[in-house]
Amino acid sequence: MRAALLTAPGQDLTVGNVDTPSTLRGDEVRVRTSAVGLCHSDLHVVDGLVQRPMPIVLGHEAAGVVTEIGVDVTGIRPGDHVVACFVVSCGACRMCVSGRPAMCQDREATMRGESEEPRLSIDGAEVHQWTSIAGYAEEMVLHHSAVTVIDDRMPLDLAALLGCAVATGVGSATTVAGIGPGDHIAVIGCGGVGLNVCQGAALAGATSIIAIDRSDARLELARTRFGATHTVNSDREPDVAALVSSWTGGGVDHAFEAVGIPALVGTALDLTVRGGTVWAVGVFGDTAEITVPAGHLHAGKGVHGVRAGSIVPSRDIPLLVDAYLEGRLELEALVGRRIPLDRINDGIADLRAGTGARTLVVF
Repeated sequence: MRAALLTAPGQDLTVGNVDTPSTLRGDEVRVRTSAVGLCHSDLHVVDGLVQRPMPIVLGHEAAGVVTEIGVDVTGIRPGDHVVACFVVSCGACRMCVSGRPAMCQDREATMRGESEEPRLSIDGAEVHQWTSIAGYAEEMVLHHSAVTVIDDRMPLDLAALLGCAVATGVGSATTVAGIGPGDHIAVIGCGGVGLNVCQGAALAGATSIIAIDRSDARLELARTRFGATHTVNSDREPDVAALVSSWTGGGVDHAFEAVGIPALVGTALDLTVRGGTVWAVGVFGDTAEITVPAGHLHAGKGVHGVRAGSIVPSRDIPLLVDAYLEGRLELEALVGRRIPLDRINDGIADLRAGTGARTLVVF
């Protein structure tokens, strides 16, 4: 099959032939990729902020059609339309048994061992699989827990977005923060995830949803398509915290950092009311450190990390599909453009430009 490989940080991706195993393990599924979204988490690996073994195939929000299943797989059949999600879980550890697969403690159990043929290879040498998905490829070989069967009325290109941006954003607002009527929230960063935090808060009935970004285009998108009630361009507003306080009677109950810049966690703390909570949704570099002034702690504020919106894919992704089919979930407005695999580096350039819209590679 053809796939886009990263061979070293800072380099362009190279499209070439990559082998997948002819025989599946009992717990695996083979999927013909229909579409994959380009996410800033992928860019972090390209830029070396997140270090991983090379060569590697990136891409972690994808959708496609099942072509083969392992002998032990149940509930999935060839021909099924599926979303591939990086919440891959063993099903047996403490976190999985307690219903928190995003926090799985034994992801190694879902991977092939060193003595087994790798899922991806070139001339027998292993090619690494980003987040156990590797969606920048015509075909994916996945652990069955990475695969969620969806209604085949769902457009597969838009379904790809459910594997990360939408699930993480909506889940962060609803499942993690538990937002409801009466809550005031702020979202710092209106990229794919941040826009969906806004959307999740709107679906949950939040009273005010304040979108904060440096791009007027992203802020307009947040306001007109994703439920934001207020917008702030942080490049032009001299005192964002004071403005937010005036709108909310002292600050927001929940502030979401959806960029991945440590200093913005401090900004988020400044926006919260006493006893408020900051949710660190963005992906920070491997060596990033976050400093919390003690005064915020004395005011009863807290900072919590978020992983994948704490979603349970088998439960939450079908619900998101239903919401889209019923007209309650916006997806098309997330898409900036659709490109073929050969133009993958144009998509990486889109990420660096920070348009806020998702670029989709469509096969």
